[in-house]
Amino acid sequence: MAKMTISLPDNLADYVARRVASGRYANASTYLAELVLRDQDHRKLDDEELREILMLAEESGISDRRIADILLETKAKLRDINL
Repeated sequence: MAKMTISLPDNLADYVARRVASGRYANASTYLAELVLRDQDHRKLDDEELREILMLAEESGISDRRIADILLETKAKLRDINL
């Protein structure tokens, strides 16, 4: 097992201490290890979703739409959902 030393701002260190004090985690290392594992799982999901999107895009064939039109449409959709 590797040992790491990290520095956190006081407010984050306090948060970690509260999570450990809740009794769910034995110590800060256990809590942080769980966060890293969750991040890994989330990252895998993102990669899998991206592969699926790319596969579907490739299977859809060549579009007759211009890139500029696609960008304008996408920007309009993002504006509509306040992004």
